[in-house]
Amino acid sequence: MPRLALPAVAEVRRFALIIGLTALAYALAGWLSYKLSAYVADVVAAVWLAAGVGAMACLRFGAAGMVGVLLGAFAVNSQIVPPDQAFRFALGAAAGAGIIGYLPRYLQPFSPTLDYVSSVAKFALVAAPLGCAVSALTGVISLHLYGGLPADMVLRSLWVWWMGDLLGIYLIAPLLLTASRWDLLPTNKGARLEGLVLVLSMLLLTLAMMQYAEPLRPSEIVLFVLLPAVLWAALRFSVTGASVAIFLAALIVLGVAVVSYGGIAGATTPRDVFALQISMLTMALGGLFVSAALTERRYSEMRLDMLANHDPLTGLPNRSYFQDFLGHALARAQREKSQVSLLFIDLDRFKHINDSQGHEVGDQVLRIVANRLDEQLRADDFVARLGGDEFAVILTHPPASRAASRVARKLIKVLAESFKLEQRRYAIGASIGISVYPDDGHDANTLLRQADLAMYQAKQRRSGFEYFSDELNTVAQQQLSLESGLRQALERNELALVYQPKVDLASGQVVGLEALVRWLPRSGGIVGPAQFIPVAEETGLIMPLGRWVVRAACEQWIAWRDAGRNPPPVAVNLSPRQFSDARLIDDIDAILNETGMNTAYLQLEVTESAAMENPTRTFGMLDALRQRGLHVYIDDFGTGHSNLGQLKRMPIDALKIDKSLIDDVLNDSDDAEIADAIIRLAHALNMRVVAEGVETAEQVAFLKARRCDEIQGYVIAKPLPPDKVGELFAQTFRFG
Repeated sequence: MPRLALPAVAEVRRFALIIGLTALAYALAGWLSYKLSAYVADVVAAVWLAAGVGAMACLRFGAAGMVGVLLGAFAVNSQIVPPDQAFRFALGAAAGAGIIGYLPRYLQPFSPTLDYVSSVAKFALVAAPLGCAVSALTGVISLHLYGGLPADMVLRSLWVWWMGDLLGIYLIAPLLLTASRWDLLPTNKGARLEGLVLVLSMLLLTLAMMQYAEPLRPSEIVLFVLLPAVLWAALRFSVTGASVAIFLAALIVLGVAVVSYGGIAGATTPRDVFALQISMLTMALGGLFVSAALTERRYSEMRLDMLANHDPLTGLPNRSYFQDFLGHALARAQREKSQVSLLFIDLDRFKHINDSQGHEVGDQVLRIVANRLDEQLRADDFVARLGGDEFAVILTHPPASRAASRVARKLIKVLAESFKLEQRRYAIGASIGISVYPDDGHDANTLLRQADLAMYQAKQRRSGFEYFSDELNTVAQQQLSLESGLRQALERNELALVYQPKVDLASGQVVGLEALVRWLPRSGGIVGPAQFIPVAEETGLIMPLGRWVVRAACEQWIAWRDAGRNPPPVAVNLSPRQFSDARLIDDIDAILNETGMNTAYLQLEVTESAAMENPTRTFGMLDALRQRGLHVYIDDFGTGHSNLGQLKRMPIDALKIDKSLIDDVLNDSDDAEIADAIIRLAHALNMRVVAEGVETAEQVAFLKARRCDEIQGYVIAKPLPPDKVGELFAQTFRFG
């Protein structure tokens, strides 16, 4: 049989401590209530302060609080009535407190600190009245049946008991429940002085009314003096201040009752008792609802401020807040003759995790990074998330050479530590660029740009972190010049296409061409795609450049056909940015119509990562291309992270094995196995396989033995201009 798990000793001790303290507090509050306001048969109190202790204990501590209320109620009542009667009273008190403690848990959302209007309503208008009704019914019926309470006193006793319990809860429970939110109280000297003046005003005005108002009733003091003071406290000092003011007001009015009448006793008229209870209930409810409404509004303002100035994912300051803070930090550094170091942080390998594991895992990674950065920095350092996987740190320090190096090394080290998510272990890194005020710039935008340039340098060199230098500015100017030149190249027709043939391994025939763009400036020389394609991607020039390539390839194919060359299909590469463009289909339709290109002879190559980035969009795009008779190849296969289930459903014609895998198939068993697996996978999915970057006869033999369909690479030919590649259309290549 399974053994029952026994609670730990610490849990038992805590349970017993809660019971003992609750029982003691309840008994003391009950004893005080009897002394101040025993009204009906000397056992029904007009203000039962102990009910507030019981309500708080059950809300906070559950079952332990209920047991404490049971013991405390028995202890205080057994001093006045026989033990059996006291036990029945205690059962009623515990049951009522239990209702107040457990009912709000089923009325979610509920805040036990009563800082929302809905929470005050659920506590003060639903749970407390029901709990008090149970306690009052149990007590009064017990008095009537076993204590000799006359029938004509039952209704009045029930009313006074219920109101007394309710009043005790309103006066005591909010103070105890909101004790954990003292942080809501203002801490400046002006606010403290205002609070002191408010308390003194309550006392002085009460004394004045006792001196000059005749006859004086406590309810009048509540309505004319204490209620305005409580509302003022609620307006100025939030829910905690209102709870303190309500409690102090209760002490004052009960003190007045003691001084004026010797307490609330059977001789006090029912009218005066009812007026006092109603006025105090009005005061307490008014203070609680007003303070909760204002606190809720304050929370809303804080949330709006948080959304405006902080990143919702990580909780760090956002770019807008960062810009403001950096501006203030630079102004302060100028006054104090200090330095400001700006660290621009970009994560390494984050895109790989985000693309392969999904955005949910990527978001968790960003939160981990944010926590690590926050933990490693000093309290007066500033860290922000600028967007994506980019973060920034602002350090203010005395003038020193390369003062941020130690911090940069520490951050790189801590960010490189692996972490576990969903049973998998991940590791990322970071590249950091550093710019320094006043050496590298005097304004926020300049420093951020310089740090960004230094970060790219660190990423390219894989050095971890780099400081900004004038050389980086020179490189940036070259990039800007390259962008400007590329725009002009599109206008001046300085671009040209070269073609690399694809050969069928079985027949040796040229079965396809891949169109590759080259830039031929008028100044002479050739600018390779490795130089200008990244610039085109970053600047958006890849869109007009891509349209030009498709149009030029189609026009060249038509020219070959008209010359009787019998050209094979021509393939055009689509960049990730092009493939995600909603206008791609319209652009291709327009080019096909204008050039008269046969769609069966136009192939489009999409990288694996671009195809898998958004499967839903990819399916729609591929379906639209297929409906037009176009053929789609997945390029660079083996370097991304494909979902094989999605790959199976995609309308794809062929996979192209990336050159990085082909390079070492003869020397690296892992690459050989991967290449073989890709070929078998493609054939299982009824797709053709093209091997890129084939340079040796041995590689050809390896691929042919594994039934690869096509090859492309220097073993056939380098990329050739249109007139040269046309000479290969009728040629048959022999391998082995």
